[in-house]
Amino acid sequence: MNGTDLKSYGSHLLALARNIRHYETALTEARGERFNIFDILQVGHYEVRTHSPILAELLNPHGSHGQGAVFLKHFLAVLDIADFDAESARVATEVSIGSLGRIDIEITDGSHRRIVIENKIYAGLQDEQLQRYHQYAPKATLLYLTLYGDSPPAAACKSVVPTLMVVSYRNDIVRWLECCRKEAANTPGVRETITQYIHLIKALTQQNTSTRMNQELVEAVLKDTSNYLAYASLRNANWEIRKTIIAKLNAQLDPHIRELGVEALTTLTGQGEKYEGYFFTTPHLKANNLRFGIECQASDYRDFCFGFAYIGPDLDSTLKAEVVQKFKAQFTEFDSSNWWPACPWWNQHRNWNDETMAGILSGEFVQDLKVLIGKLAEVAADCGRPHH
Repeated sequence: MNGTDLKSYGSHLLALARNIRHYETALTEARGERFNIFDILQVGHYEVRTHSPILAELLNPHGSHGQGAVFLKHFLAVLDIADFDAESARVATEVSIGSLGRIDIEITDGSHRRIVIENKIYAGLQDEQLQRYHQYAPKATLLYLTLYGDSPPAAACKSVVPTLMVVSYRNDIVRWLECCRKEAANTPGVRETITQYIHLIKALTQQNTSTRMNQELVEAVLKDTSNYLAYASLRNANWEIRKTIIAKLNAQLDPHIRELGVEALTTLTGQGEKYEGYFFTTPHLKANNLRFGIECQASDYRDFCFGFAYIGPDLDSTLKAEVVQKFKAQFTEFDSSNWWPACPWWNQHRNWNDETMAGILSGEFVQDLKVLIGKLAEVAADCGRPHH
């Protein structure tokens, strides 16, 4: 097959995908499926306040869902956990184990067998955290739950915990929730809440929420060899496309930075590597080893935070204290770390997905970025200014 044929088949697949997407979007709007309470309340990224309570309630045989132990039984089946009595189980969250820490979710059956769940949406593990849980309950099944099923870092688990299982929201939890949704077919309130939660997880793990759309595209790609080769060409061009989109964002942002009159230190490269970011400084900040901007804490443009960070060593200056004070006054959320005196998550655009890339192409996304950088520059300009 020559390049002209691939281009023709690629255009065909793109047109088909666009038509299916338009149809699915219209269907989603008609059914009100875009209405999602987790999105509206902007609580989808909270481990303790959102995910652990929802999981625990569904896993609880005495939960308000009214389904008894059936949800927990599906959970055990999906994870292939045997010798656990779902009927007699009790579920607790934020369980204190004294100096050893606090367990996110603990499930205990009538024979005192335990399942311990360490739930990590974005936060990292503390040193030897899993080892401490194993010390607390050596025979417990220890589940390390993350969005993508990442293995725990070595510092959090210095020696192998024999009962450790790595679990993902993307595959394991979605599969379990789909089983639960079928069981809740006759209880609309429970069914729709589970559906919205599935959509939230799929959004967090950058999955298409439409099973039918996925299937239609799969069928189109596998229709013949030509379609598959065209799909492969499109897939292989993914990062080149993203690099071009990021270059477009850099060009969109550049005039705004010049207008602010700040010094640009770093810009996005388009590689999607961990710790890429936009950073800026002013002469006053630079003299105190400080800069401001945004940075992704994970690869593929995930986990963006924003704020003020150090350029070099922390000088512990009066300016740093003033930056923190004025940052708190400007922004509703605040956090800090060893490298950032002020650094909350950018919850509005924490993970850049395909919708984000489309927003960059349309010019909409850069407006939110300009507003954020403008507010940071405002804090920077106000710091060190003489007060009368």
